[in-house]
Amino acid sequence: MLKALDGLTWLSRMLVGALFVVSGLIKSNDALGFMYKLEEYFEPGAMNLEFLAPWGLELAVFVCIAEILLGIAILVGALPRLTAVLTTVMMVFFTWLTWYTATCDPYGTKQIVDASGAVVEIANQCVLECGCFGNAIPLTAYQSFLKDVVLLIFVAPILVSAFLGRIQLNTPRQSTFLYAGALLVTYLFAEGMLEWGFPVLYLALNLIAAEAVKRRSTHAQKEWLMALAVVVVSGFVQFWTLTHLPLKDYRPYADGESIIENRMSAEELGLEGPEFDKEIRFYHPETGAETLVMQSRYMNEKLWDKNNEPGKTFNETYPEGDWENAKEVKVKDGYEQRIMDFQMVDASGFDLTDDILASDKPVLLQVSKDLAAASIAWQDDFNALGQAATDRGWSMYGLTNATAEEHAAFAAEQGATYPFLTCDQTELKIVVRANPGLVLIQNGVVVEKWAGRDVPSPEDLAELLNGR
Repeated sequence: MLKALDGLTWLSRMLVGALFVVSGLIKSNDALGFMYKLEEYFEPGAMNLEFLAPWGLELAVFVCIAEILLGIAILVGALPRLTAVLTTVMMVFFTWLTWYTATCDPYGTKQIVDASGAVVEIANQCVLECGCFGNAIPLTAYQSFLKDVVLLIFVAPILVSAFLGRIQLNTPRQSTFLYAGALLVTYLFAEGMLEWGFPVLYLALNLIAAEAVKRRSTHAQKEWLMALAVVVVSGFVQFWTLTHLPLKDYRPYADGESIIENRMSAEELGLEGPEFDKEIRFYHPETGAETLVMQSRYMNEKLWDKNNEPGKTFNETYPEGDWENAKEVKVKDGYEQRIMDFQMVDASGFDLTDDILASDKPVLLQVSKDLAAASIAWQDDFNALGQAATDRGWSMYGLTNATAEEHAAFAAEQGATYPFLTCDQTELKIVVRANPGLVLIQNGVVVEKWAGRDVPSPEDLAELLNGR
């Protein structure tokens, strides 16, 4: 019995440990994107945790590092009982959260207490994707729930074995076996699902850091020192992605992506799009009988005239239909337009998006999701690029969430000579994970992106363009 448990535990440690590290890395790679997802959960219509919003980034980073740390601890066998308990608690919470998200009724309402202390009823604000694997693997809330249920099942033998004393720091032989298996799982997952090889190197670096401390330290708190080594490695990667840009970009504005194509619908691209139907609740106000029927079936089969039970038609059994609150349901997958709200509007209200994207000349976009909060430390670099654009025949624009008046004031104060355009703030958050950032496009294709601190000089940019 114990041998069977040991075998299942080893398999579970490989799978859970590797997936925790990969999941943590994906979120850590784009911690700002994960923060935006947490902010959706904090909204009043969602979980009503607005007081946590100012700490969104800190919470995002904490969850990322904690997930990675637990994954490594599972693989090396460090602090087995504490690790098993914290992993179980995390998985129970995430399973509940994805269940809560999956069962959210977008047409329902909830009661909250507003700032004045009054109880008010507001519409539900459902989070459609959990953000478990960021933009790399978009999962619906229900898919995320199923994924967490499966992971929770694999966590169970780890928890049991930890409290039976069957898990401890690996011997060298155990490490070889476990690490090889975890690296293989990571490789298959990273190549098959992420098209990114870095997770294998990332897992290896964290394991090397933990193993180095384990082999060299004789301190009584060696396992905590191992944890500290992992925090240093994972923290460095986290710091890099926050101060620069994500190492891997899965959004529709990534390097090499065509913004023109990503704005097209399935019909424009000659592809098959998704199909949607509506789920309607029919009910009898007196008997309380009710049923859910898809609109297409109701219309195609003319259900209103069909016998639902002896002597009664469908409409006699369910005389009322809640058509106003019909729930839209996707019944068939297909290509969905990747970019919906990308517009570049000038001070006169004209949308210049199509003209800018159609330009065969290089176009530089200084992107600020929030102009008022944008750092001006690198504005001189942007101004130099603006002058170079004028001299070399390129185009340059500022693209922000601000109004024309705010643009004019900013340009006058900072000495920017290039025009500023307005875009939806949510879309700007997707374009580049920096405030400000620089995006180079040509023929509607993203050539490269930089965080503000990494803005290239006009000479470096010219060299990049000449080398294309």
